[in-house]
Amino acid sequence: MKTPLLYLCIFGIISYGEANDFYISTTGSDDWSGTLKEPDEQKNDGPFATLARARDAVRELKKSGMAKNIHVQIRGGHYRIHETIVFGVDDSGEGDFSIAYEAYPNEEPVFSSDVTIDGWKQLENTNGKIWVTDVSKKTSSFFTLYDGEKRLPRARSKGFIPVMPDSKEERSKSSRTNLHFPVGAIRNWSNLEGIDIVVRPLHAWVVNILPLQSVNQQTQIATVSIPATYAMNELHYLPGTDSVWVENAIDFLDEPGEWVFDSKLSKLYLWPVTEGMPRGITAPLLQEYLKIEGSIDEDGPTDIPVRNLIFRGLTLTRGESWRVGKDDKGLQHDWDMHDKANALVRLRGAESCTIEKCRFTHSGSSAIRLDLHAQKNRIQSNHIEHIGGTGILLCGYGPGTKDVNHHNLIRNNHIHHVGEIYPHSPGIFVWQSGDNRVVNNLIHHTPYSGIIVSGVMTSFFSKRDNNSRELVRTIRWQEVGKNRNQRSFEEVRRFLHTHDNLVEANEIHHAMEQLGDGNGIYIRGAGSGNIIRRNYIHHLVSPVALQSAIRTDGGQRDTLISENLIYRCTSQGIQLKLNNRAENNIIADLIEPIHKGEKRLPAYFKLREGPMTGAVIQRNILYHPGENAVFYDQGNSPRLPAAWAKQANTDHNLYYCAGNPNMSRAVLKKARRTAIDTNSRSADPLFVDPENGDFRFKPGSPAKKLGIVPIDLSKIGLQN
Repeated sequence: MKTPLLYLCIFGIISYGEANDFYISTTGSDDWSGTLKEPDEQKNDGPFATLARARDAVRELKKSGMAKNIHVQIRGGHYRIHETIVFGVDDSGEGDFSIAYEAYPNEEPVFSSDVTIDGWKQLENTNGKIWVTDVSKKTSSFFTLYDGEKRLPRARSKGFIPVMPDSKEERSKSSRTNLHFPVGAIRNWSNLEGIDIVVRPLHAWVVNILPLQSVNQQTQIATVSIPATYAMNELHYLPGTDSVWVENAIDFLDEPGEWVFDSKLSKLYLWPVTEGMPRGITAPLLQEYLKIEGSIDEDGPTDIPVRNLIFRGLTLTRGESWRVGKDDKGLQHDWDMHDKANALVRLRGAESCTIEKCRFTHSGSSAIRLDLHAQKNRIQSNHIEHIGGTGILLCGYGPGTKDVNHHNLIRNNHIHHVGEIYPHSPGIFVWQSGDNRVVNNLIHHTPYSGIIVSGVMTSFFSKRDNNSRELVRTIRWQEVGKNRNQRSFEEVRRFLHTHDNLVEANEIHHAMEQLGDGNGIYIRGAGSGNIIRRNYIHHLVSPVALQSAIRTDGGQRDTLISENLIYRCTSQGIQLKLNNRAENNIIADLIEPIHKGEKRLPAYFKLREGPMTGAVIQRNILYHPGENAVFYDQGNSPRLPAAWAKQANTDHNLYYCAGNPNMSRAVLKKARRTAIDTNSRSADPLFVDPENGDFRFKPGSPAKKLGIVPIDLSKIGLQN
């Protein structure tokens, strides 16, 4: 049935206060005027066909001035884009008026950058399992491939552990560029420049994907053209764990769904998921779909941002993955790169812009970045799933006097299955960005941390290695000063812009499913005044040790961790250092970790790096249902000054070991001998149903007498 145009205009008035200005449709034309017409009226006029054409039309409309908001509505359907759509300063809303590019009511516009791969032929001597095609007329290179909506895995070898030779001379050749490999693991393939080494270098917390440069099979040394983050040796914290794989070599094309691209021959090889000629196979052209970019003066004090743009209800999918470049600047541990075009939507010099109710799905890179100058932007109510990198990244300028990434709202986003190509990628990452509110997000099923709040650690200000990719390259030495002698935290504090962030009411579960030494919420190298409050972190159930629900890491100061509920998490509840404060948290039912093949007791508080002068540990409930746990893992640690609960203001806490009440009584007795926990108690907190995660207080709970405030889970996580 036809819908009268008058009704559509009235709908626009009801929804937005005025009629919509332009429309886009898959059946439209960029030669038309962008109006909404019924199909039988579309003789020589109607909607536009592309978002870029609508943007240009809005520019023309604005020339007469903006007296109202402008709306561009996009009809449902699939839109393929072949170059990044850029919105600049001239595309800003003016004054208090905004420009919205949004889905037509109850319809889903989908944007992708992929091209269809066809021309398949069976590869000889493979029993019809492997098919091949020449892609030279389609694309020159790609790192991801799709079968419909699903991303297909590249062919990958079995994992192996780097070899450590007996000779000191040979061992010295192991480095960030040289990898000692077992016999037969790597060979001189004909398309060597297209082969990647996937490696977890030295530590448990990062994965590099590095192109092979050369292979010496006699010395068993492979050289990569881009340095790894750390030396490519056996994992330090997880010895005996496979940490290296080879990708994109034809030798390892041995499973349905896998593929190999030979860039030298422009040939794509595929073992289809289903029998017969492959159909619906596509390769992406772009990492970046929408770029909202102001006038950026990287070396100067002032940028001119794009303002008042809204993108609402769009679906973005099937984008390209990314690789580290020679000149890239790494954030902490190279978890992401500074100011890099590796997200589907990128705000680079933007104020008061909004991304809401959008879906980012099945793509090779990150979903949303807010780079350099980003203020008062709202990223809210989006669904981010099955992507290769980070969910949402706030990435300001490196340490210096230019502090222009702040006061953004990251709210009510549903983020899961991120890091599917780069497993260290978190759900939300805040770096050199302050005064933001990260609230009411739901993050789950991540290979590494849920939320990371980070900056630059003090030690990096004295590093002499100019070639170090991690953090050193981000520092604005012309503003910080070129003196690289050891500096104190007080000397660099004013350059650390990750300050006064509120991370509140987020729900995080099933994080840390793959890597080690990570966390539900992590903070390090940030400035002062950050608050981690009323978050619900539960079911971090991977058996690997070296993880915490909430962690303040080396050198972090002036952080408040308050009113968080931590339940059924492996290894550690809260890791606390220096003068940070933990108040009114509930840590319950921690799970035993496995470290080096052995079970260990879980630690409810892990205290590392003292002295803890000025720290607070008050009004917390530590509840263990079993017979034995470590309520405080404290004292001396390698390379760090000792940290003890007695150094902090520790009191009014409630300890209870349900399977062995004597254990919690002994903890309290020992604490009182060191003149702390004078008013604390060892008693049943009388939770309503702790076995099923209900930590409300029953009448008569001793927690209330200690001044402990109950935590209202109904206000945590996604809100309607």
